[in-house]
Amino acid sequence: MKTLLVLGHGYSATALAHRLIPLGWSVIGTTRTRAEALRAEGVAPLIWPGDLTPALARATHILASAAPDAGGDPFLQAAGAQIAAARPEWVGYLSTTAVYGDHQGAWVDEDTALTPQSSRAVQRVLAEGQWLQTGLPVHIFRLAGIYGPGRGPFEKL
Repeated sequence: MKTLLVLGHGYSATALAHRLIPLGWSVIGTTRTRAEALRAEGVAPLIWPGDLTPALARATHILASAAPDAGGDPFLQAAGAQIAAARPEWVGYLSTTAVYGDHQGAWVDEDTALTPQSSRAVQRVLAEGQWLQTGLPVHIFRLAGIYGPGRGPFEKL
């Protein structure tokens, strides 16, 4: 059985879980406060901080979506060796296009040099590098914006 372990189960991971669970996937999501909400969605909640050992033993895939801090990815800081030793088939890291910096409206793509300007973007570049250094099969997704019901810029106004 394919099992996705989500490190930081938020809005994007919820959307993915809604697609994977009907396909027979098992989804485990870390959370600090939303255990009952995850359970109601069919996701096995894992309170964080906590022991990742049982979840890593089951996980065939990992999605890392927790916000980094000045030290980089919080899950790698806490359990990096354990995560690397688990050897999942695939790891996805949700980053941001902010890592490219301001290009004055010019095109950017995956080959554009990273020139982060905000502290948040610098932290994302650090976390991206940390995930790549694990030696795991990491795919980085640089999201331009995460919109959905009630999440767009006009709703925020």
